[in-house]
Amino acid sequence: MTKASNIVIILSVLSSIFILLYIFQLNQKSNNLETELKNFDKTSSADIRKISNPIFKSKGLESKSYTIKADKGIQDDSYIELYNVKAEFEGENNKIFYVSADRGIYNQQYETIELIENVVILDELKNKTSTNKAVIELNVKKITLLEEVVSVSSKATISSNSSILDELNNTITYLGNVKAKIENE
Repeated sequence: MTKASNIVIILSVLSSIFILLYIFQLNQKSNNLETELKNFDKTSSADIRKISNPIFKSKGLESKSYTIKADKGIQDDSYIELYNVKAEFEGENNKIFYVSADRGIYNQQYETIELIENVVILDELKNKTSTNKAVIELNVKKITLLEEVVSVSSKATISSNSSILDELNNTITYLGNVKAKIENE
């Protein structure tokens, strides 16, 4: 019986050692994770800048003019998150489009703005398009509307899952579940 007792004691001691090593490793990983999080907070907050009332305007003679304004912005690298966005874009034949959204993400490098929540686009003829999300590619004159698109003009209402307005090709494409109601004169 002493052999059996010795084996049980040895197994108990080995189990205890393994459990202690496991707990020690967990503690080390936890400490490393805390250190990484502290370092991340220090580096990430240093790169972020808050901007009051940011305004962005087009540059150059080749591009159509645009103005993007917001109540506030938070810049992180080349992206600027905007809040309460109001914008004007010049389209073909000098037509002006007015755009508003709750939030936006402007990429200065690629000249794109992603608009999020309560996006409304209004043209000079009072045609109104609303959606939950839109991406405007300023350099290629293209607007992609996503999530519950509704376009209303004086004689028609069109709803769809998404839509693409391409000024270079002078096309509007409605995608997904498309419904149109057109009034006759």
